[in-house]
Amino acid sequence: MNARDSAYAALAATRPRVHVPGNVVEHFITRLRAQGGQCSRVDDEPGGRAWIAALAREDGSSMLTAKDAWLERILALPGPALPVLRAAGEGPVKGLAITTAIAAVAETGSLLLHPRAGTPMALNFLCDRLVVLVRAADVLPNLEDLWARVRREFGSDTPRALSLVSGPSSSGDIGMQFATGVHGPIELHALIVSG
Repeated sequence: MNARDSAYAALAATRPRVHVPGNVVEHFITRLRAQGGQCSRVDDEPGGRAWIAALAREDGSSMLTAKDAWLERILALPGPALPVLRAAGEGPVKGLAITTAIAAVAETGSLLLHPRAGTPMALNFLCDRLVVLVRAADVLPNLEDLWARVRREFGSDTPRALSLVSGPSSSGDIGMQFATGVHGPIELHALIVSG
């Protein structure tokens, strides 16, 4: 550990942390819903595949997907037919988009999204409906735990753009009228996969 890490560790040891009582996943769901987001839970990856297929049938359009090994594995599982899948970067970003989160934060009801090869940040902001998959094990109690995870996972190679998303896009800036979908998705749905 270098001097900088030691200083950060000393500061972290004295900083109060938000304690999230009870089940962190349930707390996350409550917070996200309070901010206008939607949330569903499935027991395992096949359940996630079935949930996505049901949503896609309801939506009726093509589905834009992030380039992510976990998401690709889920979509490749046997199950009901999926609509035409388009990879991010293949045409305009609109309609239904599906991506994954690095983690979720129970304290704030937020999902941490990031750009990566084959998945531009525009995917998270220019679609009408955004579905974000997150593992139940990746729902963290508070922001301090989130940033510790980011430092462990990425080290000094942190993505240049990280975004904490806590619900659908909303604004009260236009004529003092509250509106959704002004500068991002009209609908945000987190899908928590337990297994």
